[in-house]
Amino acid sequence: MDADTEAVRDALTALDEAFERRDLQAALELCTEDVVFIGSGEGEEAVGRERVGPMFAALAPHLEGMQFSLAWEAVEVEVLGDVAVLYAWGPATLVTSRRHTSFRYRLTGVLVRDGERWLWRIHHGSEPGPW
Repeated sequence: MDADTEAVRDALTALDEAFERRDLQAALELCTEDVVFIGSGEGEEAVGRERVGPMFAALAPHLEGMQFSLAWEAVEVEVLGDVAVLYAWGPATLVTSRRHTSFRYRLTGVLVRDGERWLWRIHHGSEPGPW
């Protein structure tokens, strides 16, 4: 694995860790100013750092007492100059006071080189919905 590929994978790990800590500021520092964030749930769409914060603030009441864990089965990275494309998937577990469920989680992302760092430009995570 070359250094750029490893650095992009590290950017995924850093974002996962920031989300796990629920540290929005740390997560935003890993993103471009014009980041696009798309999730699978209602209201999980935001363009720009200034809109990602309010989006997560609106979701925060639903996250209280929730535990979310994810184990990536596959993480593939293709570096194209100063742009990297990433896709990943794996099993996720969601535990709340009312339910314990497992499902597959999928992620696609575009990162851009900013000096020595790779920053998230597009993050699209989703889980399958019921048919």
